[in-house]
Amino acid sequence: MFKRAVNAIELLAVIAAVVFVVLLGYRPKTPQAVPGVGSTNADVGAAVYGSSCSSCHGAKGEGAIGPKLAGGAVVARFPNAQDETAVVTNGRGSMPAWRNRLTPDQIEAVVEYTRTHL
Repeated sequence: MFKRAVNAIELLAVIAAVVFVVLLGYRPKTPQAVPGVGSTNADVGAAVYGSSCSSCHGAKGEGAIGPKLAGGAVVARFPNAQDETAVVTNGRGSMPAWRNRLTPDQIEAVVEYTRTHL
């Protein structure tokens, strides 16, 4: 009976490891600009920020794992928007590169959003 319990625990551990490995490869879909009413650059920027940036920078840009962006902090840190765009595109330090996950238009929209709406 003890051997069956050990075998069951081993099986559960293997299943948990497989699930963990599968989840490591999961990536949520990134929002795309949708033509039509209400899809302004600010709307796209807000959607991209909410799905791709807020988990590190906070829902309102207040900072969390990543630095604060709200209240003009991002503009003070990057007076030139192109410098911020380069960091979002290529990453830096613990900031991941988004060039393979977001389109150039999405990156432009989220940079504009962080500079003008947070």
